[in-house]
Amino acid sequence: MTARKQLQATVHRISDPLLSFDLTWNVTYLNAAAAAGAGLPQPELVGQSIFTTHPEVARSPVLLAAQQAADTGTQQRFSAYSSALGKKLEGTAYPADDGVTVLLRDITAEHRAAIDLHATQERFAKIFEASPLPMLITRLSDGRYIDANPAFLQLTGSQTADLTLPQLYADPDDRAAVLHMIRERRPVLDHPVRYRTRSGAIGEASVSVVLVNVAGDICLVELIRDVNNERQAQQRLQASEQAARQLAAELQRTLDLSIDLIATFDAERRFVSVSAAAERLLGYRPEDLIGRPYFEYVHPDDRQRSDDVPPATVLTTFQNRYNRYIRRDGGVIWLEWTAARQPNGLTYAVARDITERRTATADQAFLAAIIHSSPNAIIGLTLDGKVRSWNRGAEQLYGYSAAEMLGHAITKIVPDELLVDEAHFLARAARGERLPSTETIRVSRTGHRIPVQLSLAPIIDSAGAVVGMSKITQDISDRREAERQVHLLNTTLQRKLSHLSGLREIDVSIASNLDLSVTLGVVLDQVLAQVGVDAATASLLDPHTLTLSFTATRGVTKAALLGTTVPLGQGVAGRVALTRQPEIVNELPTNPSSALGQALVNQEGFTSFAAVPMVAKGKVLGVLGVFRRQSFDASSDWLETLQTLAGQAAIAIDSAQLFLELQRTNLELGLAYQDTIEGWARALDLRDKETEGHSRRVTEMAVGLCRALGVRDAELVHIRRGALLHDIGKMGISDAILLKPGPLTAAEWVEMRRHPGYAVELLAPIKFLRPALEIPQHHHEKWDGSGYPQGLRGAAIPLAARAFAVVDVYDALTNDRPYRAAWTRERALAHLQEQAGSHFDPAVVQTFLALEGDAPTAS
Repeated sequence: MTARKQLQATVHRISDPLLSFDLTWNVTYLNAAAAAGAGLPQPELVGQSIFTTHPEVARSPVLLAAQQAADTGTQQRFSAYSSALGKKLEGTAYPADDGVTVLLRDITAEHRAAIDLHATQERFAKIFEASPLPMLITRLSDGRYIDANPAFLQLTGSQTADLTLPQLYADPDDRAAVLHMIRERRPVLDHPVRYRTRSGAIGEASVSVVLVNVAGDICLVELIRDVNNERQAQQRLQASEQAARQLAAELQRTLDLSIDLIATFDAERRFVSVSAAAERLLGYRPEDLIGRPYFEYVHPDDRQRSDDVPPATVLTTFQNRYNRYIRRDGGVIWLEWTAARQPNGLTYAVARDITERRTATADQAFLAAIIHSSPNAIIGLTLDGKVRSWNRGAEQLYGYSAAEMLGHAITKIVPDELLVDEAHFLARAARGERLPSTETIRVSRTGHRIPVQLSLAPIIDSAGAVVGMSKITQDISDRREAERQVHLLNTTLQRKLSHLSGLREIDVSIASNLDLSVTLGVVLDQVLAQVGVDAATASLLDPHTLTLSFTATRGVTKAALLGTTVPLGQGVAGRVALTRQPEIVNELPTNPSSALGQALVNQEGFTSFAAVPMVAKGKVLGVLGVFRRQSFDASSDWLETLQTLAGQAAIAIDSAQLFLELQRTNLELGLAYQDTIEGWARALDLRDKETEGHSRRVTEMAVGLCRALGVRDAELVHIRRGALLHDIGKMGISDAILLKPGPLTAAEWVEMRRHPGYAVELLAPIKFLRPALEIPQHHHEKWDGSGYPQGLRGAAIPLAARAFAVVDVYDALTNDRPYRAAWTRERALAHLQEQAGSHFDPAVVQTFLALEGDAPTAS
């Protein structure tokens, strides 16, 4: 799937509606969520005007926002209530060149949450005002009092205007302790404090604190419980409780003998008495539980249930309730309670451990749900092979409903030829054997034979007895078909991979080897491997003699074909070359077509021959032939492969011929360039009789010196050309100056020194001579920067020009001139050494002297 299709599929599956319109409000796209909201199938909406299908939306916020996005070219956000959907929607309209796209989002839940939050705040305000418990709200950051409810004002005798002073805490340490607990994020629940009333009286209370956010400020909501009256009442109860404890102790000793947990709870659901069974069931000693609320031990997930203990309104009733409880060691236990609420406020209860029973019930429920929802056929059997359970997967696989199969023999879905095996397997499972999974056949209600993977196992009860059998069956039709397709695909891919590998090997041979015999040998090797023949030959067409000659062979000795030619149009190969059509001969012994064919039939035992033309760029280059000792089959696959390989062979032949032709052309072109340059050099020497032969001599010396200086051979050709043309710029100097017998005037020297620039103007437009410009342009530069035309210094002068300057001066000094006789070799070498460091590069001079076999000292 392409990236575009993947994106379209993703957009189509998103839960938010998305629609696109063109500029005339025709629907161009909508996803499944949008189609569901519109109440029409997607095909009935696409291409239709939204005003035709839903005229009621003409002035809706959605269309108004879409119109504004189209008009302004900017995104438009909006929200609206859809009475048709009963939802609050929020959307964005995105403009495009050819229309508008609208994305909608359902914000009904968010809208309702905001309404619920407002309602919650109103309820809190009502509770705050009506609460019988004194409540005070203060700001945490600065301790400022924000509000107090009527109960607080009544407790302290204060007025709202008095809340600027801290009346609640009589002892500052009490308030500091509460703030310290809050900063440490510890809960403040029933913390004992002393408070001061407006009259100055001190009272005792317990305070609980909750943090709330009021208008962006963290505030404390303090709930105060006056404990003065409670303490007085507690003192009155102490005497009567003492007597009750004595009686309870006697009763407790009796209750501790029960294996069930027997407990008494007060009105606030705290343990008043607990039997000794608590330690066995919960891990707590009775004294650990007494006084503690029972719900502290209830599993967190069960604390919201309202059926833990009978409600306070019930006077005398018994109820059976069960919950999970957390043991001291972290384990979980299920207790079933039977409780009775008495008029005196106490609740008497008995708890029994039902953990094993609940676990077994849950296990059965889980197992039943898994079996029912499984896509596999899961069947329960009695020991005599009757169906006892039949899940939905079995109904879908076999076509029988559970009502049709329950109580019937399982052999109803077994083919006749497998009934004996089925009876054998059932007998083994009934003996308690667990049989390995196997593949077999079953029959559906329609008579369709279904390949299945089947597992059969005994069902064993807690006593170890076999009470039935379970059979799990999976339809493997798709898997079998997939395996067949994979096998077929693998075979095809292996063949294609071999074909591509062969073509790649031929391509590599063409690219890396221009030896035609080697490349054709690779092609013939691939022919033998891929086409499945016994021998192969490649013959090339001579366009002059119009004959085919054998160039490469495989599977037959080349000596047998050496010197053999086939005229164009004669024999199978000749006809193929002439008609450009493949030809197949399956009865070679009766139709050899030539003496050569007869010889191969007799010597090699070939019975069939096929040939295809090797054509490149519309030109027949040869014929590829193959031999077999059996007939060729009627399939066209092998012939297509052979023609493909013939095409590759034609490319190799064409490439080799083109390369040879290119080599010959380049050689001829190079010789023509060299002849032209040498012609120019001779023309210069002939013009200036005084320097005749000078160009040839300095060229040979310059090439030798540069080679000694480490210049690569590939660069020496440019040095040779530059040396031959070093004075080509003098073509721009007039004969009156160039051939003047006497000294040149200053103005004439200015003109003479322009000849390097003339050389650049003359040679630079010629692309292949640009690398040779260093010598014509810079051979008059000097090491110390006093030369011309640019006054370059030192290594800034190209190496070729520095080397040529040495040999140019040396040749000029050692040959006769009209104005002086030639210097001796020794004197010229000494002059070069004297000028090293000023006119010449010292390193170049030393290399030149070493080549000349002399390094004289300047006198």
